[in-house]
Amino acid sequence: GRVRERKTVQVNVPAGCDSGMRIRMAGMGDVPVEGEGPAGDLYVRLRVLPSEVFKRKGADTYCSANVPFTTAILGGSVRVPTVDGDVEVKIKPGTQPGEELRLRGKGIRKVNSSARGDQYLSLRVRLPTQMSDRQRQLIEQFAEEDGSKDGAVKDDGAKDDGTSKESSNKENSKKDTGFFSRIKKDIEENFGKKKHKDDDKK
Repeated sequence: GRVRERKTVQVNVPAGCDSGMRIRMAGMGDVPVEGEGPAGDLYVRLRVLPSEVFKRKGADTYCSANVPFTTAILGGSVRVPTVDGDVEVKIKPGTQPGEELRLRGKGIRKVNSSARGDQYLSLRVRLPTQMSDRQRQLIEQFAEEDGSKDGAVKDDGAKDDGTSKESSNKENSKKDTGFFSRIKKDIEENFGKKKHKDDDKK
């Protein structure tokens, strides 16, 4: 006669597998209860646990990244996670909240292929919740120069054929860059002092 028993087998999971996919393991199934014959096959259905960082659609991955508001305005770079580890991503000046970047080839490898999906990065501009008096003064100064202190919004799309407008815009751009550079430096200095104090307390 035959005796039923359970045993544990090692399953090789190829890169890029997703929930619902099945892996066939030839000859690892049951043998006939009566009579002679080869063992059947074992089919393993996969269930992929969700990630705390990424969302997945096929071979593409999606995640969010926090960007300091000074970096969003002036440009710079931030480190973001990928399935292969953190990478440095360039942020263009004037980046808006909710903008999406596409990192080609940073997604998941496709099954039985060397091709990879892409990673889509949603940018969240991080605003400071606390500011020093100096930082508040600089922000108010910018609001006055920008004309947005009382809720007004400047029309950046206005057209003007005169060269004076273009020259003025370039000059204002230089002022704005210097203005936010001062804010960025002030915030970094204050953050460094706060961190130093916290380290001293420890």
